[in-house]
Amino acid sequence: MDGSTRTTTDQELSAVVVGAGSQGRVHGLGYLAAPGVTLAGLVDVDTTAAEALAAALGIPHVHRDFRELLAEVRPDIVSVCTPPAYHLDVVRAAIAAGARAVHCEKPIALSYGDAVAMATEAADAGVTLTFNLQRRFEPVQVQAREWIAQGEIGDVVTIEGYCPNLFDWGTHILDLVLFHRQDTAPEWVLGQIDVTVDRYVYGVFTETASLTQVGWADGVRAVVSTGREPHTSVLNLENDLGLIVQGTRGRADIRGARTLVQRFGKDDLVLESPFDTDARNWDRGVDPAIVAGTADAIRDLVESLRTGRRPALHAEHALRGAELIFATYESSRSRRRVPLPLDQMDNALTSGRAEGFWSPTGELRSTY
Repeated sequence: MDGSTRTTTDQELSAVVVGAGSQGRVHGLGYLAAPGVTLAGLVDVDTTAAEALAAALGIPHVHRDFRELLAEVRPDIVSVCTPPAYHLDVVRAAIAAGARAVHCEKPIALSYGDAVAMATEAADAGVTLTFNLQRRFEPVQVQAREWIAQGEIGDVVTIEGYCPNLFDWGTHILDLVLFHRQDTAPEWVLGQIDVTVDRYVYGVFTETASLTQVGWADGVRAVVSTGREPHTSVLNLENDLGLIVQGTRGRADIRGARTLVQRFGKDDLVLESPFDTDARNWDRGVDPAIVAGTADAIRDLVESLRTGRRPALHAEHALRGAELIFATYESSRSRRRVPLPLDQMDNALTSGRAEGFWSPTGELRSTY
């Protein structure tokens, strides 16, 4: 049973947030802006951070243990804003506590098996599971998708994507590749990863650099490259979460700040982001597009609970993007093109590192 088929009328819904970090605050703000939702609880092992955020947002219940919070509040909606290693445990606890919906941050999980388990167990319990791929709500992305679907660049031929790493930032870039392909399921992945250093992004082991090629039955190909200097060009950082969609009659250059569609023999189409793109002006260093997109995602989830329709960020989208990440790792480990659906449930990057596939030198810890 899919949780999106369960409906709620106009009764007030309660929500709790697990994790009081930057994204916990963003989710909290999203619930405060959602009509008919009470933000009832917050949990974090850092009680000082939790109490400070609770005071700022007016949250009445604060706990150090998420199971205690869930038992006390019995919320309708649970936001999971912990590191990905804890996502599965919190999702399972939310299901057991009777939550109607779970809205989880990305990256999804440390292995493909854990990602599949979350989606499967939520669906079996009739719980709506969504992941915060909020860039699907960004005006520049929405408009680009519409222009591409309208044929402004002709038929799509190739897609190029750039970001600093595959596991974290790549979650968004691969999801946007799928988004601009109208969520058509790919057939295979061919990937190569470099593990020159022991690299950790937000504490999670990631590749040093990577190349991912994705293929569809209609012949369209996407290539996503990741890494940071000196292993890849410093211009990757300028591209941020950049996408270039090549068509038979033009191309779309899609960035966080704008979408530019260049058409053969016609004037360009341009949409600038309505949000302030100057990081010096951002509240607590958080991109306002992330805050707005997360609020849109939460409102959409709440509306789906009230109407029974499928939410825009249903777990199937996140699972398909995770499949491409873990298939890239598996392709590099097995030295072959990997057909989809992926049948390897581990994380071939960490498994291969443990088995001595790579011999990295030194360590790098960062947020990108």
